[in-house]
Amino acid sequence: FGSLYSISPVTNTLNWFINLNQSLDLNTSNLFYSNPLVLSKDHIFIATDPYLYIVGKKNGSTLIKKNITSVVTPIVSANNLFLITKNNLLVSMNTKSGKINFSVDISQKIANFLKTKNKKSINVKSLSLVNNRLFIFLKNSYVVQFNANGKILQIEKLPVKLNTDPIFINNSILYLDN
Repeated sequence: FGSLYSISPVTNTLNWFINLNQSLDLNTSNLFYSNPLVLSKDHIFIATDPYLYIVGKKNGSTLIKKNITSVVTPIVSANNLFLITKNNLLVSMNTKSGKINFSVDISQKIANFLKTKNKKSINVKSLSLVNNRLFIFLKNSYVVQFNANGKILQIEKLPVKLNTDPIFINNSILYLDN
């Protein structure tokens, strides 16, 4: 239903809780949608539909609330948060200030990189950060690599369809196909 609880692992007592569900409809069919939580230092990053929250880990206070919906689990690196919106925008946000560092249209960037006039629709499967590169895995088995400033470095087609989230080990990408 959109409630987040912090429980002490030592005493099993409630530290704090917050309700992120803005709906007044308490019907059980009214589900709260969220990506998995991301923990980083003293912050909890919660990407829901329709908001992105940055919450203080110690007291549950909402530090930043932005009207951004992410279709993937956001990635935190240093003071930057990376996510992909419903409109296929790759967004980088400063986690301290909430200021947007950049927002780029992935489809347009791909069209520009491939030097084609028309941008194609894309379906994002997942987002990963490896060696300061953002890897965007598309459902059509392509991988688009961006640098941390939103510039495309490379586009590759995987030999087989990606069916699981990738795992990166020793300069290799491991995943299961169909």
